[in-house]
Amino acid sequence: MSQTEATELLAAVQGFLRQSVLPQLEGFDAYTTRVAANSLAIVTREIAARGTLDALDHAAAARWLPLSPATEQPARALGLALRDGSLQPDADLVSYLRQRTLRQMAIDNPRYSAFKQARQRWPEIAALASEQGSRA
Repeated sequence: MSQTEATELLAAVQGFLRQSVLPQLEGFDAYTTRVAANSLAIVTREIAARGTLDALDHAAAARWLPLSPATEQPARALGLALRDGSLQPDADLVSYLRQRTLRQMAIDNPRYSAFKQARQRWPEIAALASEQGSRA
């Protein structure tokens, strides 16, 4: 199944839940249906952004963890290296971390107020993340 087909299927199920099922429900059932529809939206954004986010993470790991073997979880490896002190942050690493955070927040909840604040606080990082995301 292609990425497009998967996102189209997710969008169809999400639309069905929101337009056909949700209006007929109340209380806890309505709440859990909204949660399900929102979860499908997150998965859709995750699928759409995964390639770009993976490329960003692998490039960062190759740059800052050159002696480590290729890892399935480069962002985690970078985080662990920062935590144990084997990697010292510099301006470029901080830029990567901000860019990654903005990308992850865009997946998790693009309407989140902290996401909007971060984009305003780091406009150059937000522009770079948007530019690179549109090329993926």
